[in-house]
Amino acid sequence: MSTSIGKIVVATDFSMYSHRAALRAGALAKEHGAGLQLLHILDRASVKALQRFSQADSSGDAVLVAEARQRLEALAGDVVAAGGASSECVVEIGEVNDAVLAMAASSDLLVLGARGLNPAKDLLLGATAERIARRVQRPLLVSKQDSRINYDSVIVPVDFSDHALQALRFARVLAPGAVLHVFNAYDPPFAGRLSSSGVSEEAMANYRHTTRLEAEAEMREFLARVPDVKDVNVLVELGDARTAIAAKAEELGCNLIVMGKQGRSWWSELLLGSLARRTIELAPCDVAIVPSH
Repeated sequence: MSTSIGKIVVATDFSMYSHRAALRAGALAKEHGAGLQLLHILDRASVKALQRFSQADSSGDAVLVAEARQRLEALAGDVVAAGGASSECVVEIGEVNDAVLAMAASSDLLVLGARGLNPAKDLLLGATAERIARRVQRPLLVSKQDSRINYDSVIVPVDFSDHALQALRFARVLAPGAVLHVFNAYDPPFAGRLSSSGVSEEAMANYRHTTRLEAEAEMREFLARVPDVKDVNVLVELGDARTAIAAKAEELGCNLIVMGKQGRSWWSELLLGSLARRTIELAPCDVAIVPSH
């Protein structure tokens, strides 16, 4: 994982959500002294369909590219006007997911809007954005809030895995001046079964207490592995991480969640995983997903 952010790519479909993402990317590029690339992909299949419908020849591609570039340059102007960095504008014709992933591969951060042009249809991240999130091998930032909100309070949910370790380190890189809340929601694995089998309330309380002590010990061991990340606020609480992360972020007034893409147990689902999906859906703030390497 890089110790600095030197290049940021933001993919846009010119929707309201991706406009907000571009402003956020511009602000981050300015803050980190990073290069900024605004990217728009003209879907090859859609371009061909339009040509058939309009009976235009392949020279129509140049017109579509020119129109997209004009819109992209206008967006770049909006980014600068909002105080963000100047950017390189790139328009390509291709398969959207593959093209975005190819451009992101040479970056330190990919930024996407939370939804696309059809938010009623695109659940959670939106169809295209979610497919990209599943495959991306670089840190991904999903923009949900006003770009003028600074990342001064960041929550990093951890399950003590190497994936969480990378997420914590990246959180400090992305928001070097922020208060970092390192959060573990522990859920005693057999609590429901024990309760239904008639175990006394006292025994259940002891079991939950023991589970908490184990989680606190794991947290100490985890933080000892990242001595370079200092001044963190440690939170170990009983709860289901699938809902507790977003709730705790809201309670603490956090403006960014940074989490690993995969981890242990139910974190280890293929690709994006339900925890990340659920957190992005419920989060009141921006969410960064840090992939494993």
